Amino acid sequence: MSGSRTRPTGREFGTPSGVSVVIAAYDALPEIDTQLEALGSQDYDGEFEVVVSDNQGSPALRSHVEQHPLRDGLRLRWVDSSAVAGTSHARNVGTQAARHEFVAYCDQDDAVHPGWLTAMTVTAKDHGIVGGLLERDTLNDPVIAQWRALPPPEKLPLMAHFLPSTFGCNLGVWRSVFDEIGGWDDTYPTAGSDVDFCWRAQLRGYELGYNPDALVAYRYRTTRRQMFDQAVEYNRAEARLAKQYADQGARGSNPLILLGYLGWLLFRLPALPWNWPAGRRGQWYWVAGAVTGRIRGSIEQRHLYL
Repeated sequence: MSGSRTRPTGREFGTPSGVSVVIAAYDALPEIDTQLEALGSQDYDGEFEVVVSDNQGSPALRSHVEQHPLRDGLRLRWVDSSAVAGTSHARNVGTQAARHEFVAYCDQDDAVHPGWLTAMTVTAKDHGIVGGLLERDTLNDPVIAQWRALPPPEKLPLMAHFLPSTFGCNLGVWRSVFDEIGGWDDTYPTAGSDVDFCWRAQLRGYELGYNPDALVAYRYRTTRRQMFDQAVEYNRAEARLAKQYADQGARGSNPLILLGYLGWLLFRLPALPWNWPAGRRGQWYWVAGAVTGRIRGSIEQRHLYL
């Protein structure tokens, strides 16, 4: 790990000769078909393949992929990544099986928009790693879509007052960059792995490009408890990242922010009559999970991240 932040090199990579799309899969049936159909509707005019990296090692998914009606059009392949649990390991195995020099990652339960690969490859010409935009309206019930805000469209999110990052469900990287930084860290099996991946690439001098036209329809958890648990895990991972990268410049939040969150939670307590609408209750669970995760993460890491 570099001891200081390096500046982007501004190097040019050119146009990829082809793209390998990697989907980290687990218990993916039947939802993966929505993503495969979306990939079958891409307007990208270059060559690409789709690698389904199965972290469960499911015979049913393997058979489904090998007999899928889009198998030939997508150059669809199944690979077994069940040796180590976690999305990071699945993405590593899928990338190692990739045949092309540029790799794009998406998730089994989302749906890429038709211009996704075109936008990814345009931005990849002069960036080592690429991110795009998420939208919440296509795949989610309107009430559930209110539960969680997504980052604004004008720029990538910035965590721990450090470097920008993109989501693992909407990320592209040159295979040479992947190899140089050592791939995905499977000690982050799920939450935090994408932030760590983006930060390591930037600390090695590769600029993270952003193209809002690389658009993905993102699917939310469908119960408040699932949303709460997801927020806890995301924020526990953020606390770990803040500690791991503290020497490079990552910082914890101002504790006064925590007081503001606690006040917000108290005023919007679902038991209060003005907070009975389902959308508001979902928002409360998301923020409550985030606060819980930051407190737990700070205790576990012995590093203040509030």
